[in-house]
Amino acid sequence: MTTRRLKSLLRHTPFRILLPTTLMILLLAGSIFLYLLPSLQSAFMNYKKQTIFELTGAVIRSLEHLDREVRSGALAPQEARRSAREMIRSLRYGPEGKDYFWINDTSPRMIMHPYRADLEGKDLSSYRDQSGKEIFKEFVQIAAEKGGGFVNYYWQWKDHPERISHKMSYVREFKPWGWIVGTGIYVDDVVKEIDGYRYKLAAIFMVVLLVISALQFYVLRQTALTEERRVRVQSQREKLVLALREGEERYRTIADFAYDWELWIGVSGGVLYCSPSCERLTGRPPEAFFENPALARDIIIADDQPAWDRFMQDANCEKGDFLDFRIRNRDGEVRWINVVGRSVSGIGMKPLGIRCSMRDITGRKKMEEQLRHQALHDPLTGLANRTLCLDRIGQAMHRAARRPRYFFAVIFLDLDRFKVINDSLGHRFGDMVLCETARRLTEHVRSLDTVSRFGGDEFVLLLDELGTPGEAIRIIKRIRLALTKPFAFGVNEVQTSASFGIVLSPLGDVRPADVLQNANIAMHQAKEAGRNRFKVFTERMLENAVAQLSLENDMRSGLDNGHFFIEYQPIMDLAGEDLMGFEALARWSHPVRGTVPPTEFIPLAEESGLIIQLGEWVLDNALKTLAEWRRETSGAEDVYMSVNLSSKQFARMELDRVVLDTLKRHGLPPEALKLEITESAIMDHPESAVRILNRLRKLGIRFSIDDFGTGYSSLSQLQQLPVDTLKVDRSFISRMKTDPENMEIVKAVIALAHSLDLEVVAEGVEEPDQVCSLIDLQCESVQGFYFHRPLGKDEALRLMRSRLADDGETPKERMARVRRDCSEAAAAGKAEDAKDA
Repeated sequence: MTTRRLKSLLRHTPFRILLPTTLMILLLAGSIFLYLLPSLQSAFMNYKKQTIFELTGAVIRSLEHLDREVRSGALAPQEARRSAREMIRSLRYGPEGKDYFWINDTSPRMIMHPYRADLEGKDLSSYRDQSGKEIFKEFVQIAAEKGGGFVNYYWQWKDHPERISHKMSYVREFKPWGWIVGTGIYVDDVVKEIDGYRYKLAAIFMVVLLVISALQFYVLRQTALTEERRVRVQSQREKLVLALREGEERYRTIADFAYDWELWIGVSGGVLYCSPSCERLTGRPPEAFFENPALARDIIIADDQPAWDRFMQDANCEKGDFLDFRIRNRDGEVRWINVVGRSVSGIGMKPLGIRCSMRDITGRKKMEEQLRHQALHDPLTGLANRTLCLDRIGQAMHRAARRPRYFFAVIFLDLDRFKVINDSLGHRFGDMVLCETARRLTEHVRSLDTVSRFGGDEFVLLLDELGTPGEAIRIIKRIRLALTKPFAFGVNEVQTSASFGIVLSPLGDVRPADVLQNANIAMHQAKEAGRNRFKVFTERMLENAVAQLSLENDMRSGLDNGHFFIEYQPIMDLAGEDLMGFEALARWSHPVRGTVPPTEFIPLAEESGLIIQLGEWVLDNALKTLAEWRRETSGAEDVYMSVNLSSKQFARMELDRVVLDTLKRHGLPPEALKLEITESAIMDHPESAVRILNRLRKLGIRFSIDDFGTGYSSLSQLQQLPVDTLKVDRSFISRMKTDPENMEIVKAVIALAHSLDLEVVAEGVEEPDQVCSLIDLQCESVQGFYFHRPLGKDEALRLMRSRLADDGETPKERMARVRRDCSEAAAAGKAEDAKDA
């Protein structure tokens, strides 16, 4: 009975059809997971590889742009490479924004790596990953042989050096610079992302399976109700229909689950197939495209529709074509789409239309735009950088060449005293000042103008389409006023100003870089005039700058080729009536200009930094000469050499080492040297000055404060300085008799020195009455033309030898005669006063 009921149940219910159908669906599911999912996984991996390929191409294009700037002369090679390294170092992408680029060269040597700065500059030819692969050699090989390619290896996971992961990278060579640019994906990240899609796909399939099973059950149930009446007639037909449905479902499942939007446009323009992915890209279901075939073109941005029309013509061939274009989806968002299309042919090569595969590439386009923006903008302020600034200036020059009444102005701006702000309050506060300066500059110019940061605290403004050149001056005055307002950030508040250099159109036949250079020259003129000023560039400024540069180059050549020499100014002892020492004075015999005065080349040496080389040369040669004099002349052991130190020399940490090495090299004791330092050099950094002076003073080297009275010394600081001598500036000595105030200053300086147990040297003594006054004031020593002009090496040696002569012409005899003359003149003056009384 049970067997008969079971057979009846199977015969009169849908179970006999539902069971094989379910098995077929399960077989189909297995086929999908065995065939489709690996294909999707491979396609996803190819998509990731395509992404890093395209990102690397975008970086290479940025490098090509910088290289063109170098070849055009608008950008120095080293500056271009430095900008390229820092731009690429800052690039990030990926889900967490930690994926990066690196650069090595063909040696291979690491040029830049954002997470492995320890490798930069190192030769990596022997570097191996944990599998033993020499990965950097393989990078160079693939980039050279194939022009770029993918490499599998093991590397640290992003910014976690303790984690090593399997990585696939794409490398490509930028041949003009010999750089290998690379970036990659971590296989673990891709597998994780694919697993996410796999779980989603499994869930979707289960839902679809349940829906299909329910529908199948319903259909089969309805069929079973009439099966007994039409078993013989309909059995064959049902089998055919079932087979057809299964085949269609198999095709639909594969096509509809494709990630890209698949679109088949027939020969007549109608839509023959549209995959469900269209709704993800456009927000519109497939039915909308079936009902309105023109919708595929209508949703394209108007500016890109002509390109779409050309694509539809070019893609209608066996080879096909591709295109990037923009659409506007149902929500009004603009999305970038990449389409690849080719013609479709049937039996006998019958044309069936065009098949298009479309993909959303909005993220990639945004990344390319970001790369372009970073290549042309300053990362701190967001302003245009040097490259974009030069491009805008070039465009303005082209417009000015075509239009007769077109005016523009280029302004080079430098913040005054910004280094003091940066050093005292820190770089973070300095960055905030720069950002606020950028905001104020942008606020006070027009939308058509360009504000760019040139580097450091330098900014460049391009004022475009001016009514008259004078309009630029009015704008600069507004900006100058805005920049003088205090910068307040929390509890800190500073106030600064700016110096402006201006170049006004029309211009001659110059390059944009020349315009910037001229504006920079004018800015330095404004800064030298007192800061918080502006100067308009003139050709005279350029001539002066070229002359200064030429003189600086001549000075470098002169130091290398022996055009400098030393003269020695004797220092006379008023109390001991003898020669005490010499001051070494640098002189320059220019091969064309002749003798260049120190007042011209010393400031230039200070500004260019050559003063350090010049100062060390004077120290070395002066001590060498003194050592020769001591060897060749008896009784010269008490004669010392006085050498001037510039503020830049005094600021060097290794000053004591340089001085001691020089003394040791020439076999001189420390007391044979006296170093002369200006008040400003000491008072700029009083604490470090005391440390340096104390170190050298303990070794026996003596010190003199040069040009005392012209600076801004404080007495408390002066007491702490281990100096031996004060030198009274020649400007006070020359006016002692004509200006009573100068006489009082000299008296005060000498009295101050004596109260501090210091000796005094008076400079620039040229008249007998000056000598007499200094004797009365008990000044210890003097130097000047009255006794001796600066002497050459041989003349100074003869003077030293004359100290021991017995012919009445020794320095001691001459000084004694001067003292007698002063005594006689004083006695005569008293007699005259008594007679008048």
